[in-house]
Amino acid sequence: MFKVTNATGGYGKTTIIRDVTLEVKASEIVALLGRNGVGKSTLMRYATGLILAKKGSVEIAGARAPAAPAKRARLGLGYVPQGRFVFPRMTVTENIAVAAASNGFDAKETVKKMLADFPLLGPKANDLAGGLSGGQQQVLALARALAIKPKILLLDEPTEGVQPSIIDEIAGVLKRINQESEIAILVAEQNLDFCLSIAERAYVMEKGSIYLETDRESLSRDKELQQELLGV
Repeated sequence: MFKVTNATGGYGKTTIIRDVTLEVKASEIVALLGRNGVGKSTLMRYATGLILAKKGSVEIAGARAPAAPAKRARLGLGYVPQGRFVFPRMTVTENIAVAAASNGFDAKETVKKMLADFPLLGPKANDLAGGLSGGQQQVLALARALAIKPKILLLDEPTEGVQPSIIDEIAGVLKRINQESEIAILVAEQNLDFCLSIAERAYVMEKGSIYLETDRESLSRDKELQQELLGV
């Protein structure tokens, strides 16, 4: 479904990630774990085409991904970046509608579906996104990413700055869309409890490379690994 092979890249002359290979199969939720600064966000930006690849490749649904981020989105790659980045001067409805329309989907029907899928957004439908709380903005960013009907969804630190009740709602939504729509999900996180609640397996990054691939049960038992690599 989604595969990154020998990913090497960074910013300018600085290489952040080196020879990273990972795969997310259809209908699978996979966690990408690691402390701050190990390269998780850079890998996400590499996968979406937002930074120049020095080496490696990305495959989406069996097809080699084109260079342009917009073309990768049309192939079915959805992305929620760290920090959310909603359009603050647009309403909740407009944020969702523009994402749908830009990828050729019916804006009105998509907005209707997203507001039904995310009840928290309903009362805020006509509010400016910039006036929402951090948690509400995160939910909106997720709804906007789903508006393009992705095959694979990349989430970068979705729980950062979000209150526990909304984290639980996000976890529930991700599990539901994974089961109902068979969307594959890769979630980069430091929140181990959140990842263990939704992901079947995980990759652990250290110093720009994949240090370990493990399953949920092994990771939940390995307290030494949790402390050494994740600081939990």
